Amino acid sequence: MFSILGMINSYIGYFNMNATLKNRIYTVVGGVGNFYLLYVAYRFFANGFIVRGLLFILAFLALLYFTYLNILYFFTEDRVSKLDISPKVEKMLGVKIPDTRAAENAGVAPGFMQTNGIFKDEEFLPSTLRTNHKQRENLQKVVAQLEQVGYLQLDFGGKDKELFKKAKSGDRFFALNEPVALPYYELREVNGKLLVYGGVNQIERQELGEVTQVGLLRGIEALKRYRLSLAAVALTGGPYKFAGRSTMMQKDEPYKLEIQVAYRPKEEELSRLGSEIREDIEQVKRVNAVDKTLRRRRDK
Repeated sequence: MFSILGMINSYIGYFNMNATLKNRIYTVVGGVGNFYLLYVAYRFFANGFIVRGLLFILAFLALLYFTYLNILYFFTEDRVSKLDISPKVEKMLGVKIPDTRAAENAGVAPGFMQTNGIFKDEEFLPSTLRTNHKQRENLQKVVAQLEQVGYLQLDFGGKDKELFKKAKSGDRFFALNEPVALPYYELREVNGKLLVYGGVNQIERQELGEVTQVGLLRGIEALKRYRLSLAAVALTGGPYKFAGRSTMMQKDEPYKLEIQVAYRPKEEELSRLGSEIREDIEQVKRVNAVDKTLRRRRDK
C-alpha cells in the first residue's frame, strides 16, 4: 500500500500544477490510504496482537484528524475549526506557519511598479492618453490574456464573506488590488500619431491608446522636439465590489491605463544648445579681453 502511495506521489511530481490543487490531491490520496491502517489493525487483532492493533488504531485516528484539517483548509472558504490546534502549536513554538494559499495568490507584490528603465523625476512630463472603442476592446483582451497566464490575480482581494466583514460605507474592492504594469509596452509613431502598444509580449502586442499631449505640446509635436520613452504603463480600474445590505454587490467598469512618459532633448537640440553655450563663452572671453585692455590703458 505504501509503495502505491509513493508511486502516486512521484507521478504527481511530473505535472506542473499550483500548490492548492497539489495539496488537495495529496489530501484525497492520503485520506484514502489512511484506511489501510484499519485493515492492518484488524489483522493484528485477529492474530491476538491487541497492543499493536491499538497503536495502529491511534495512528489511524491521528492521521484522520489531520486529514480533516486539510479538507477544511484546502476545500472550504472558512478554514476555521474549534478543533484546530495549529494556533496553539504556533504560540507554543513561537513561529508563524505560512499560508500557502495566500502565497500562491500573491501574484505581483502590492505597490510594485515595473518600469522600462531608471529615470529621474525631472525627466518626466505629464501626458494625456486617449482611447477609442477598438483600443478599449484591445485592452480587455490583454487583461484576459494576462489573467489566463497567471500574471494577474483578479480576486477582489478575498472572498465575498471576508470582504463584507471588512467593508465600510463607500469602500470599493477592485478586482485588481494594485496598479500593475504591463509586461510589454512601447511607444510608436504611426501615420502621424503617437500610439501606445502593449500586451503579453511583443509578438501579441495590441494598440491600446494614443498619446495626444506631452507637457504643453501635442504628442506628435513633442516627438519632433524630444526623444520620448514610456517609463511605465500601469493597468488600473476594472470591476469592483461594494457592500450591499446583506452581501457584496459588483459593478463592472472598464480597465484603464496610466502612462508615464520620459523625455530627453534630441541630439541636434543638444548640439544647438552646445553651440549657443560655446558662443556665449567666446563672447564672455572677448568682453574680458577688452576689459583687461582698458584697465592697462588706465594704469598707464
